[in-house]
Amino acid sequence: MGALIGLLSLPALFSSFAASLAGESLLAGLTLYAGTLLYLGIWAALTLFVSLAARSRGLALGVLSAFWVITVLVVPRIGVTSASATLPTEGKILTDMRMNDDLRKLGDGHNAADPAFSKLKANLLAQYDVDSVDELPVNFRGMVASKSETDLTETLNAYAEKRMDRESAQAAHLSAYSWLSPYLAIGGASRNLAGTDLETHHRFLREAEATRFDFVQGLNKAHIEKLSYEDDMNRNSGEEGWKKARIDASNWSVLNDFRFTPDTASDRLNRATPKLLALILWFIALIGLGLAAARRLTP
Repeated sequence: MGALIGLLSLPALFSSFAASLAGESLLAGLTLYAGTLLYLGIWAALTLFVSLAARSRGLALGVLSAFWVITVLVVPRIGVTSASATLPTEGKILTDMRMNDDLRKLGDGHNAADPAFSKLKANLLAQYDVDSVDELPVNFRGMVASKSETDLTETLNAYAEKRMDRESAQAAHLSAYSWLSPYLAIGGASRNLAGTDLETHHRFLREAEATRFDFVQGLNKAHIEKLSYEDDMNRNSGEEGWKKARIDASNWSVLNDFRFTPDTASDRLNRATPKLLALILWFIALIGLGLAAARRLTP
């Protein structure tokens, strides 16, 4: 059984070293390999225990098959259903209706005459002591676009954060079932250690959204400071007006600076620790049961 475990775990070992040569942490790779050994060891210990306790091969096969069905198919499904029932999420249609209703209240950022921006207009006229937006030292249409983007992003991010909080709560609920299923435990630990878990996905979404917002606001800043209100209003008056309303391509360079880096190996290991502990507990318990069964059979 030990030789079989070693053979089956070789792909995980090779993958760990290959990933480390490509820049991945050796600690994360070896921990994932150790988790794979534990998972295979659990099945080996269970097989030996059932073989010792069962009176026939058929009974042993039936018990092992039942254990596989329960821990690999039934328990994960129960966990998913329980998470959905205990921590339900609002349906997409209803969420979209609520969100669109909130967005309509913000006004149209592409329409500077929208009543939603009348207060912004009054404040700018008072701040610069002028009578019309034509006299402002900044492009009013750019100011409207910038404010609209800020308000829109805050609203959408509020919905996104609410959704991600509920997803995290559901994932934590499902993770608790790792103590009942080695399959869930090794799956969760693998995602944690590889940096493909829900926490990493959410962090990517937040960082990507922050980059997108900075990019759009950078364009809005160029709209405010580098494009006059008159040229902006005449952008559709002909080819000459269209050329005057264009901005330099250097304003797009922020997109080239985005780099997403994985969490440190220690952070990923901390998130995987509860699942690894569940695997260790399963292994120790089955080894203990096997030893107890062997002692009873020893004359």
